[in-house]
Amino acid sequence: MRYVSAVPGTFLALIIFIITAVLFKGTGNLKDVELFLTVSTFLFAILSGFFISRLNSRYDRMREYIGSEDALWLSLYKTSQLYGKEFSEKIKELIDRYCIVSFDFYGIKEDSYKHSMKYFLGISDELIKMKKYRNEEAFGKMLNHISSIEEKRNNYSVLSLERMTKGQWYVLISLAAIIILNMFYMEPIGIYSQITVILLSTTLILVLLIIRDLQNERMGGKLLLSESGQKIFETIGRPRYYNEHHIKNGTLKIPKDIKTYRLGLHKPGEDFDIEVVENS
Repeated sequence: MRYVSAVPGTFLALIIFIITAVLFKGTGNLKDVELFLTVSTFLFAILSGFFISRLNSRYDRMREYIGSEDALWLSLYKTSQLYGKEFSEKIKELIDRYCIVSFDFYGIKEDSYKHSMKYFLGISDELIKMKKYRNEEAFGKMLNHISSIEEKRNNYSVLSLERMTKGQWYVLISLAAIIILNMFYMEPIGIYSQITVILLSTTLILVLLIIRDLQNERMGGKLLLSESGQKIFETIGRPRYYNEHHIKNGTLKIPKDIKTYRLGLHKPGEDFDIEVVENS
């Protein structure tokens, strides 16, 4: 199913509400619905404000963790080149596979932490084999990077699992539905009243979609720092990677200036099935 972000979703809701306003004429009296509107809008404002604040703070922290992790991976790879081509090629291959798994699970509810663990541990194992360099400053720097990356990975994993419960969603959606139904139930007084009802109803849908986008690690419909991760592939000399699953559901778009990229034909969690594609 194609993912519909906040802006397109709100535009669709606007069209639906316009059609509803034209076809449906309210017959209710303002006094009959005033209490319902007052209570429901008050509760919706408090709850939606709380969830947006909480999820926005979560988003900012996750962005910080991902940005820091990407920078550490790049630094780790460049430092590994000090110890010869054979060692740096092993690190490059493991980083490449680690990032592929991470992108496979990008924006998916299932946590990528356990799926990418074997490649992360593989890098640690390669460092352990280099015992004769353990007293060198550059080697110590790589060990520190691995430790810091694991901290960022774990923190991101914990935050990614913090999501709104079904019960919280039911309450928010129910309150929004009560508000919209009561506004359309009122008898409109002229075109201005109809326009106001349409715009307020659309705004409620926008708030709900913004909350959903933040929960799904999206801002403006775009996944959290997806370009930052793609820079890792470019730095280690590998083509960018996109999973077919994300392309089909509209989660990721391939920039027009990218001429060659790798496309994952496998589902997240399955064995790699990747082909190189020329972007025409």
